[in-house]
Amino acid sequence: MTYCQSSKTYLELIDDAKTKKSAEQIEKLIIGTWEFEKLTDSNGKTISEITHFINDTITANEVIWRPSMRIEKNGTYELIGCDNPDNCESGKWEYDREFKLFRMTYDKPRYNVPIDKLAPGLLEQLRESGSLIEFTKNEIEFAEITQTELKVFELLESDGTEFKYNLIVYRKK
Repeated sequence: MTYCQSSKTYLELIDDAKTKKSAEQIEKLIIGTWEFEKLTDSNGKTISEITHFINDTITANEVIWRPSMRIEKNGTYELIGCDNPDNCESGKWEYDREFKLFRMTYDKPRYNVPIDKLAPGLLEQLRESGSLIEFTKNEIEFAEITQTELKVFELLESDGTEFKYNLIVYRKK
């Protein structure tokens, strides 16, 4: 299913597709360990591999996998079971009631390049040129949440007139 309606903004299309559960329900249901189950398209068909086109001659195939999430009642979270331990993050979580999204703020910032492996001179050049991008949080939107299942939107490229997405499906352990 693709949401498309010219009279609504892109953000309104996303809001229409989000879970209708209250903030209180979401904050209660989210507590626990969520294990990645599958990625589906918007119609529910399982996606096991995605081909990424790097340029005209190079493609890369991604075998679909996502880390599991442990969400604690005390407002902390941790990604677990990452394919690369450097990609596992932890931090604080909150449900933003105004924008209806789940915000995970990292304990340590993440960058678009592995800064611990760069020569100091190159790191400084990247900073000065504005090429070094720091990430401090991740914001995700829930399509649905129940006591046993969580569906998270994975947004796809769009021209802004339609809402294209896949769904990351988790099961509560």
